[in-house]
Amino acid sequence: MARTVTLRLSQQAYEAVKRYAETEHTSMNSWIEGVLDAEDMRRRCAAHGEWLRNNPGMAMWAEQSARRNLANLSDVLPHVTGSER
Repeated sequence: MARTVTLRLSQQAYEAVKRYAETEHTSMNSWIEGVLDAEDMRRRCAAHGEWLRNNPGMAMWAEQSARRNLANLSDVLPHVTGSER
C-alpha cells in the first residue's frame, strides 16, 4: 500500500530542489523520489558490501559459482558471452 509522506523543506532547500527538477525536466516529486531511490540503493549496497566482508567464505563461494556459471554459459551460448570459437 502506497503511503504519502510530507516533507517540510526550508525555503533554500525548496528552491534547490525546484532548480534541480527543472534542469532535469521533471516534477519536484519525481526528482525527490529519484534522490531517495539512489540513497536507498547506496545504503543497500553498503550493507551488502559489509555482509560480504563479514562472510568471506560465502563471498568466495559466490565468486566461484559465478565463474562456473559463466563457463557453462560460454559452452552453450558463445555468442552471448563473447567467447565464440
